[in-house]
This record gives sequence, C-alpha cells and structure tokens, in this order.
Amino acid sequence: ASVMQKNEQPAVGIPIFIGIELWTGAKSENKFMSAEIKASIDSDCIISLFSPSDIIHSAMLAVDRFYNEEKIKLYVSLKTIDQLSVKGGNALEYAKSLEKLPNYMVGTIGELVWTIGSLAGTFGDAEKNEILQQKIKRLTRQGVNMRDRQIVIDSYWGGMDILLTNDRGLCDDIPANNLRKELGLLIMNPGKLTAYIKNKL
Repeated sequence: ASVMQKNEQPAVGIPIFIGIELWTGAKSENKFMSAEIKASIDSDCIISLFSPSDIIHSAMLAVDRFYNEEKIKLYVSLKTIDQLSVKGGNALEYAKSLEKLPNYMVGTIGELVWTIGSLAGTFGDAEKNEILQQKIKRLTRQGVNMRDRQIVIDSYWGGMDILLTNDRGLCDDIPANNLRKELGLLIMNPGKLTAYIKNKL
C-alpha cells in the first residue's frame, strides 16, 4: 500500500479536547498568525529552555525570543506534552501554552496518547500512518523510537515547515536530508533554526 500524499490529509474526526482547549482543525486567530515559519518543538528542546547548563540552552533562548517577536509560530504535539507531564514544572507549562498539533493515530493502542475520542483521523488513516511510520523508521537512525516517529507524523500532517529537535537520530545531516527529500519536512536543531530564521529576516 502507498502512503498518502501530503495534500491528501487524513480526515479530522472528533475535535481534540485537552483541559479547556479545543482543536477543531480551523486556524486560530491570534497574535502569532503573522509569523510565516511554523515549527513543532520536541520535549528535549523545551526542557533545555529551562536548563541553563544545557548545551543548547542559549540557542533555545534565541528561539523563544523569535517566538515572542512573532517571527516564528511554535506548535507542540500532544505526545510531547505527554512526555513532559512525567516531571511537570516549567517545561510542561510552556508546552501547554503553545498551539497544539492534531493528534494522529499511529502505533498500537498502548502507544497512543490520550483517549480514542481525542484522536484525529480515521482508523483507515491510522493504517496509512503505520506505513508512514515504518518509512520514517527506515529514513532515520537507530534510537528514534515510536514516540519520536509519532511526533514526526503529527508535524507532517499538521503542516509544519520545521520540526525542532536536538535528537541526532533525526537532525543529523543524513536523516534530516532523508526526511526533507521524502516528506518535505525540515528537521533542525535549535542552532540551525536560529541561523535559518536570521537568514530569513
């Protein structure tokens, strides 16, 4: 079976409800709509923003500054929020403040996040996403797990330009080039993203 083309997006089923936030598939009218670059961000990058000793902390401060200046729109997968909920704290609160990606089905029931009613797409889409995640597994390095691949899929179907991660299994040159060629999704670490944004200004 072939993987869906990107312009053949999965159907969005029941809206996602997380706390008091509702994702309906419509673009929100908010202050970030003027930004042109849309990027999803993973848990390690968010944690680094609040960890001054982390090697990518300064680059993440720059990313956050660009976000506050409306030069970039940041989105988060519900899978990332799920990862951050283990420890909680500032990183979790920051993630909850970002716009949420639709929560696409991929993996076994035990590997899904939230409840069935919170998932986007149909079970037919889930079968196609399973093919897509197997493709992503082949394109990336060993150590990129199912949760990582789920976040790539949410970013892909969510219409992101960039996935921001410091996971070398994704952002090193070879896997990043593979994903760019096959999915049209740019995979960047915070340092590369800040340079990319500065070049766009």
